[in-house]
Amino acid sequence: MMFNCESAFCDPYIDRVVEVHFGEDHDPAFGDVSKVLGPPCAYGSQGLGGSVDVLNLGIGGWVIVEFTDNVIYDGLGVDFVVFENPFYIGGDFTKVYLEPGFVYVSSDGDHFTSFTANYTPPVPPLPNGDDNFEHYHNFAGIMPVFSNPSNGIDPLNPSVSGGDPFDLTDLRDTAASHGVDLQNIRFIKIQDVRRRIDKDCDGDIIPGTSSPLVNGFDLDAIAAIHSKPPSRVSATGHVWSLYE
Repeated sequence: MMFNCESAFCDPYIDRVVEVHFGEDHDPAFGDVSKVLGPPCAYGSQGLGGSVDVLNLGIGGWVIVEFTDNVIYDGLGVDFVVFENPFYIGGDFTKVYLEPGFVYVSSDGDHFTSFTANYTPPVPPLPNGDDNFEHYHNFAGIMPVFSNPSNGIDPLNPSVSGGDPFDLTDLRDTAASHGVDLQNIRFIKIQDVRRRIDKDCDGDIIPGTSSPLVNGFDLDAIAAIHSKPPSRVSATGHVWSLYE
């Protein structure tokens, strides 16, 4: 699946950071908001290393980013991919150093709707965290990133790029009631999951990685897979209309 944009003047990556709120244990060495612009910058291509080209949110922190020269729309399959810096632990491809994040989208920057994040706890529950990526659904910060600008792996092809894919189709039942137009997504919010505190859609506590050395979500990049030039948008209540 390749990037689909109708204009030669737009690119598929974040254009600016609108707002950031750093949480507890934020690492100021990774506080440069410009690090989230452009393509992902993972080490290597095997998922054995993360990236230091990131914005650290801290525990419970959040960031709102904007696409200004394009908007994401609900196409067929994956619409955008969020890249954090997870990596396989000790070369074990069943365990990932993961730092989950909740994902929200908006068409106007004021009204957001969130993907339904679901954690499936094993039986019996693990006492110190859960490194199995298969137990986390619709979170960012779960899957290792394989693409960087020098290794030839296409960051716009979710089948090889790594990262966490999101399909706006999953939001069709809630978007309109929240004032969100899925054909004109300009803003994305990522909020760090406070591991062992925050809960998923079913009320399960979300553990995050088993490592004790955690300082919150690290955003590397976001790539728009289905993208088009912005349209002028007007809104009356929750009813959106597009016009040229």
